[in-house]
Amino acid sequence: MKPYFDSKKIINTIYQSPSIGQFALEAEPNKTISWDHCREQFLGKMNNINGFFFSHLPNKGKDIAFFVHKFELILSISLENMIFSTFAETDKDHVLWISPSKFWFDCLLKKSLFTLVIRSGLNYDFEKNNFDDCLFGEYVENKMIRETKSAFKRFMYGFTKFTGILPLASTNPTSTLIRHGWHSEFNFADNNDAKRKLVAIEEKKDEYYFGFDFLWN
Repeated sequence: MKPYFDSKKIINTIYQSPSIGQFALEAEPNKTISWDHCREQFLGKMNNINGFFFSHLPNKGKDIAFFVHKFELILSISLENMIFSTFAETDKDHVLWISPSKFWFDCLLKKSLFTLVIRSGLNYDFEKNNFDDCLFGEYVENKMIRETKSAFKRFMYGFTKFTGILPLASTNPTSTLIRHGWHSEFNFADNNDAKRKLVAIEEKKDEYYFGFDFLWN
């Protein structure tokens, strides 16, 4: 199963070229796109949006789309009626348009994780299929996933409902900063913390998966 691509999206002519790994909402007509390198700053803007731009190395957009789609395919094994994110190439070979699945919008921690997954996809090569390496190998882009590996794996295999206290936005009215995201929540979490804070949408799981007993019971 392949990711779905919409027709090519044109970025408006007033354009500021971003560095790799930045996020941006679509700009209003005749205005410059505002790029965010800080994920926490961008997270506060991810409300009621159809999608966003993501910057990458030239001609790597499809690899990133396949990486995100593969992650969502794994989620779909445990989740019923999973709706997948969609994508569109743009007229800039280093910018991808991403329309996130509504799955990611019901919890701010999930949105935070989604941006981490996207950044980890910067190192993905579809032909090599280096999926695991992009998540847990020695890359700068996946550092925050590696440091929350227990919680990440538990989430990836279906325990996606967060039961902790949701993050707060910045108290500064001019800022969209989210002060506490996925990494802050799970960086020092042990297996028991992950099991307590990430649960199945349904109350009971009757099976163990993949032999990772601490993830599933």
